[in-house]
Amino acid sequence: MGEDMNFKEAVIGVPQSKGIVEIFREKGPFSIIISSIAVSLAFYHLYTSFAGCPPALLHRSIHLFTILILIFLTSSIKNRSRSYLALNVMLSLLALAVLVFITYDYEDMQWRAEEATQLDIALGAITVLLTIEACRRMVGVAMAGLIVFFLLYTRFGGYVPGELGHAGFSWSQILDTQFLTLNGVFTTPIGVMSTFIIIFLIFAGFLMKSGVVNAFMDLATKLLGRTSGGPAKAAILGSTLMGSVSGSAAANVLVTGSISIPLMKKLGYEPSFAGAVEASVSSGGQFMPPIMGASAFIIASVLGKPYILICLHALIPALLWFSCFFITLHFEAKRLGLRPVTKEEMPPTGKVLRHLYFFIPILALVYLLIKGYSPMFAGFISLVLLFALTFLRKETRFNLASFIAALEYGIKGALPVAAACAGAGIIVGCVMQSGVGYYLSAALVNLSGGHLFMLLPLVVIVSLLLGMGMVTVGAYIIVSILVSPAMIDMGVTPIAAHLFPFYIAIISAITPPVAVASYAAAGIANAPPWETGMKGIRLALPALLIPFVFITQPSLLLIGTPLSILFTTITTFIGLTCMASALIGYLSKGLKIHERVMLALASITLVLPTVVINLVGMGLLGLVFFLQRQGK
Repeated sequence: MGEDMNFKEAVIGVPQSKGIVEIFREKGPFSIIISSIAVSLAFYHLYTSFAGCPPALLHRSIHLFTILILIFLTSSIKNRSRSYLALNVMLSLLALAVLVFITYDYEDMQWRAEEATQLDIALGAITVLLTIEACRRMVGVAMAGLIVFFLLYTRFGGYVPGELGHAGFSWSQILDTQFLTLNGVFTTPIGVMSTFIIIFLIFAGFLMKSGVVNAFMDLATKLLGRTSGGPAKAAILGSTLMGSVSGSAAANVLVTGSISIPLMKKLGYEPSFAGAVEASVSSGGQFMPPIMGASAFIIASVLGKPYILICLHALIPALLWFSCFFITLHFEAKRLGLRPVTKEEMPPTGKVLRHLYFFIPILALVYLLIKGYSPMFAGFISLVLLFALTFLRKETRFNLASFIAALEYGIKGALPVAAACAGAGIIVGCVMQSGVGYYLSAALVNLSGGHLFMLLPLVVIVSLLLGMGMVTVGAYIIVSILVSPAMIDMGVTPIAAHLFPFYIAIISAITPPVAVASYAAAGIANAPPWETGMKGIRLALPALLIPFVFITQPSLLLIGTPLSILFTTITTFIGLTCMASALIGYLSKGLKIHERVMLALASITLVLPTVVINLVGMGLLGLVFFLQRQGK
């Protein structure tokens, strides 16, 4: 518990009793420099969210190169060797030099596309190399390796045989595209990151540093704690509320899991199971409107649709995701006979009611998005509302130290996402320049024989592999630019073709061997990481049916008549219930082997897009209920 409390203090906020001078004395001069840069960038984004951004190239450059400086400098906090510090300072100065150049020359730079000077080429090379190194440090070797692969492919495409080969481009041509245009490093991913995503990460920083997460968890425990599997269900609701805002599965695990996992263990859940629950639901929080992590903003930008419309499309699948976990945990609690939270362990009703006003900023965010305000402005207003509301109670009130800590936390939370977006931008530029996207889509269509259900497993495998150890936004962008066009060519609705890899990329956070969310939860639960990850997969298996449903039945994405939407939602919900029951081995009581097989078959038939087959599934479910009542 000591470790949990230390971690909780680090994540939730700076102790209110400490003043700004005392905090700075503890930090030391090097950390103060990092904090000052982070806070300055946060203020810049707060200002631009309210007043508007400068020209795209300048704005994205300020964001990217400041992030790069922070990534390199913060790397020296853990590794204090002088040689490593000297390297990081040099890399930071290079990033600063490129930023100064762009600041003074951005207006002329855009006119030099395809006519790059030697200085442009040199600065472009520095930018690409700095981005690759930042991705290696913050996202992982896999992401850095992919960037290098696509750069080499674009350069040496003439040596690639078959349809995937191309004429090849010189390094000058590649760096010209990457640095002087908005089709490389500065393309859509970093553009969305520097406008929409960053303000919500700062918003998440204020949520976490103010202690609002405690209010969310208290409400969840009060509503669900007395039911079967109450602590786990409370973790689902609390993680849903936080995960939608935080945009990071691991961060969500560490914040809500520090509260929910010890409570689940106390009430009889195995440590690995408690960790698996938290990891699974925390990962799924990124799919829950109104914020949906970072990828939803990019989906909206790519499809040219309002962000709130993307949220509406994702609403039913997101609710089904969490309903699926509720059902699974209910069956597990019934099977194991786990007790609920006792009356003495419940948070006081008065305390819960006093904190309900913290939902006002989230409701205001939804309202502003529906009214057509930009996500930047809506996020800024919601943040201001949250900040004002924290002053209503002493325990949540910000002082100068905690205010700075919230800004710093938001920016530091942006480091891996921004690195992934910049790296993905390089890949997007290579795909566009080489034309490999078109040829790869055609190759996938040919490989699958033109059958959608042959293509979808390939998408799942690629998404899971790329998502291992990578932030969701990076995995989604790479997979979507390579395979979403192929899915659309096969007749899949564009929004479904983008939500499918996004959904699978989220699940990759809990799938071993590199399961970031599962390992974070295992650390809190003091459980074996591999065992935690495998149990997380088991819990998430029913939810894997959902993306296959909305690919074949777009009515699950609110596309179609009200009757078709209602029917598909109901049959999918029942199908998920059957799958969860079959996996856990419990319905109204323990299931026998043949009953579990029948329910597994029922789950498949209920999610298929044919009414007659759906009725067969209902019949199988009814038969299992009958057998359970008869005790056979």
